[in-house]
Amino acid sequence: MAAPAELWAVWKIISRRRPLVHCITNPVTVNDCANVLLAAGARPFMAAHPDEVEEVQCHADALVVNMGAIAQLDSIGKAARQAAERGHPIIVDPVGVAASSLRRRSCIALLKEFPVACVRGNGAEIRALLGDTGTARGVDTSSEDAASAHETAVQLARRYGCVVVASGAVDAVTDGRRTFSVGNGDAMMTRVTGMGCMLSSLLGAAFAVENSLRAAAAVCAVVGLSGEQAAAGTCAARRGPAYFRDLFVDTLFSLDEAQFMGGAKYSEG
Repeated sequence: MAAPAELWAVWKIISRRRPLVHCITNPVTVNDCANVLLAAGARPFMAAHPDEVEEVQCHADALVVNMGAIAQLDSIGKAARQAAERGHPIIVDPVGVAASSLRRRSCIALLKEFPVACVRGNGAEIRALLGDTGTARGVDTSSEDAASAHETAVQLARRYGCVVVASGAVDAVTDGRRTFSVGNGDAMMTRVTGMGCMLSSLLGAAFAVENSLRAAAAVCAVVGLSGEQAAAGTCAARRGPAYFRDLFVDTLFSLDEAQFMGGAKYSEG
């Protein structure tokens, strides 16, 4: 199993190399995604126009595609093609595919056409990409989703030859052969829209510096631990979700090695 020091080392490479991460993301969360990338030491570029995305991708180090940007399918295809040609890691966030057949069809087509490095979604979204939409209710997950996350994540990883992150109370992170379970996080994270989008954006930064399973596990642990600490601070201040959102970005920015080594909760297998 990867030691905590190995995961922390991957995280810190981001701030040293400052990768440029091109995000075509959900308009609801574009500002939050840009801010967490800056907090991690990466450089965000939130291009979306079909006449600019190929040029932007030429200068980028990774591409993050969020199916919440469903009106930008032309841009997504152009950017993904450029990323594939240049060997840039492509991160796909299938938000809403369990509730929208358009998003589901478009996401599956993307996975089939391009060499995606990582897919990050909740349990319902991962199952939907495997053809199971029977329990879909929207964009949120449930305890039922969490219970089957490991198995479905492994299936999806094997089908498309990529890393899959199934977010939940315990994140399942797998490449189809090895699986990490990351237990960091707090219920307050479900009270703020876009936490998954932010995680996907940070995966883009991590994969830009190390395209690996442990890079994904490192990001999940950092985000979950930052959420725990921000939730504790929010509770102490007797504040709510808006306060938590800002404190989360600050905590992500200031998280140090000692905090990570003492607080990361993960296992392999």
